[in-house]
Amino acid sequence: MADRTLSDIASKLKSIDVAMLVTKTGSEGAIAARPMSNNKDVSASDGTTYHFATDDGRIDDDLKRSDQCGATYSSGEFYCAVQGTGKLHRDRDTLEKHWVPDLEKWFENGLDTDGLILIEVSPKRIAWWDGREQGELTP
Repeated sequence: MADRTLSDIASKLKSIDVAMLVTKTGSEGAIAARPMSNNKDVSASDGTTYHFATDDGRIDDDLKRSDQCGATYSSGEFYCAVQGTGKLHRDRDTLEKHWVPDLEKWFENGLDTDGLILIEVSPKRIAWWDGREQGELTP
């Protein structure tokens, strides 16, 4: 096992734009995954990530049913699996705090997009692999 700090891993996650965000879906506990950008918004202190979406898809319903979620990241020989909890934000102040201009490519009306939500993923366990090195962190 190699030694990497949470800050090291958070920095690496910040450099990887797209993660596969995984939620529990339906009553049988099946899982669903979809690509989501973290917009380089990753907390160095605890690895929390933030992802914008709209509430007309499955992800908000999934997180209302169960806050358990995960995200996987990959870049070169680096792989990371985050297990944690997801929280939905709709309040304008929180959305503004995490908004970046590049998001207008996906949300034409910006912060005024109907049903805009912010998904906060708080890690409980982070497993990572980098070449022959690997490790696990519990923030």
